[in-house]
Amino acid sequence: MKNAKMTVLSTVSAVLSGLVLSASMILLPVQGAVAADAAKATAKAPAKKAAAKKAMKKHAPSAFWKKVQTALIAKGAKIKADGFAGPATHKAILAFQKANKLKTTGKVDAATKKALGLK
Repeated sequence: MKNAKMTVLSTVSAVLSGLVLSASMILLPVQGAVAADAAKATAKAPAKKAAAKKAMKKHAPSAFWKKVQTALIAKGAKIKADGFAGPATHKAILAFQKANKLKTTGKVDAATKKALGLK
């Protein structure tokens, strides 16, 4: 009787070990794929930013934006006059409009042009 119980326990143990092994063989590649996808997504964020910056530089600088940036710098903005209307220029326009009690649109409208001394 003792021998029969040992055989049953051994069989159950072998089956459970097989199930655990099978489950780990199925789940490990899935976990690896999820981790790989997460790593790719994390790596894509800086790549997208760099690609956007590179795409922006493909175009020639705008004379209009260079004038706007130069005028903003003359009024105290800490930006570069590179001729590209990026986020820093947009923030500088908003700050200028707010400081001069203009409608804060972030756009270079007629009132903003006049306050900057642009035609």
